[in-house]
Amino acid sequence: MGVFTSESEHVSPVSAVRLYKAIVIDASNVFPKALPNFIKSAETIEGDGGPGTIKKLTLAEGLGYVKHHVDAIDTENYVYNYSVIEGSALSDPLEKISYEYKLVPTPDGGSIVKSTSKYYTKGDEKLSEEYLKAGKERSAGFTKAIEDYILANPDYN
Repeated sequence: MGVFTSESEHVSPVSAVRLYKAIVIDASNVFPKALPNFIKSAETIEGDGGPGTIKKLTLAEGLGYVKHHVDAIDTENYVYNYSVIEGSALSDPLEKISYEYKLVPTPDGGSIVKSTSKYYTKGDEKLSEEYLKAGKERSAGFTKAIEDYILANPDYN
């Protein structure tokens, strides 16, 4: 099995506490609203939201679904680890994808979103730089959509 790692940072005007709540705690409510052309629904199908929980995202028409396994949650330090374990995001040659999001508060009330993606491939398969770049762009777009939703809904807290 090969492991390919991609890291990125995004500076957000949204506070770490609000962004973390939207991405981790309130995902079932926020994701379909923030990404209506991509995520049809989000639900917890097993567990209580903590480590070991399985979440299912039903994607827009024709895009399939994705199942996430919650690996770790650290609400005090705004860290969230999960793995994509099943669904349309796991096309060949991927076995699984693990993500870590760490939100770091900034002095101006915003946050820095630090994202690490680890792609686990089957056998000795390799991933191109273009593939990893596309993954970074999807991750950044996802974060930006959540951020835009929060900014457009100032009562969301």
